[in-house]
Amino acid sequence: MPRSSTPPNKHLALRHPPEPAAFGGRVLLSMQFGVLKYFLAVAKTGSIRLASEELFVAPSAVSRQMKALEEDLGIPLFERSAQGMRLTSAGEVFASTARSIVRQMERARSEMDDLRGLKRGHVTIYAVEGVVSEFLFPLLASFNQRFPNISFEIQVTGTDDVLAALIEDRGDIGLAFNPEASPEILQIRQTDHPVVAVALPNHPVVGAESLRVAELAQHVLGLPDRTFGVRRLLDEAMARDHVQNQPFLQVNSIEMAKAFVRSGMGLTVLPEFAVKVETERKEFASIRLKDQRCELSATLVLCTHRNRHLSAAARRVLGVLNDAMLNG
Repeated sequence: MPRSSTPPNKHLALRHPPEPAAFGGRVLLSMQFGVLKYFLAVAKTGSIRLASEELFVAPSAVSRQMKALEEDLGIPLFERSAQGMRLTSAGEVFASTARSIVRQMERARSEMDDLRGLKRGHVTIYAVEGVVSEFLFPLLASFNQRFPNISFEIQVTGTDDVLAALIEDRGDIGLAFNPEASPEILQIRQTDHPVVAVALPNHPVVGAESLRVAELAQHVLGLPDRTFGVRRLLDEAMARDHVQNQPFLQVNSIEMAKAFVRSGMGLTVLPEFAVKVETERKEFASIRLKDQRCELSATLVLCTHRNRHLSAAARRVLGVLNDAMLNG
């Protein structure tokens, strides 16, 4: 293969290049790191537009890079349709290699951060919505006062997606309610929080000391969907009480669940601290829930990938969150 005229410092040598047969007999010996991140973003979102929004670049830039990448490899990586972009078989093979390279580069950058101390660094946190404003942001604000050059990315999502992000090495740290056990996930700290029915102050249930989950079936419910740990907890409790849970509305956002309550249509169910501000302002009332055995509580779990090497910045943030949960 002819030697590239491109300066070598702009390229990343592949430790494990794709097999020649996988890409029409052409072995890719070098690749700009940014192109790999573009490719993985398109593979994840299935869309040039969504990938560009995630990467904060123009869609035309992403499109050009994907076209150039496929031309360089000599084989299509995506199937394009009106529904979006899906990886071809060759694309799946290349994605596996690309993820490995990105992880290696991130580990190398983490080691460089370690050498610099905490003068620089970037930390990605995936968290369930209920913990961001009242728990996470105050801690990060304090952290920023001490380490102003550490930057953050926070992705707000459901419990299942928090775990998926850690397993796929898209995030450094996760905060999730009642996550299912996984051999790839290391649980650092757990704290229990009461689960409550949330209503307007004039709702008939307000004033009760507690509410049985079976009684929820008598009311109009707008609940977080089953990607949320608190919803799975509620479904399990209702099943123990032999009650079928068929809410009027399912939403993929805690703020939408709160908006449902504000509309006056009915009740929602959330961890108590997710509505702490609203209950203190008397905007909402909360009633603790119980089943046949005990009061319901949701377990907030601080976690990370069991085998991922965290940067100095990520380790420090993990320690701050751990201490806050331990002493909170």
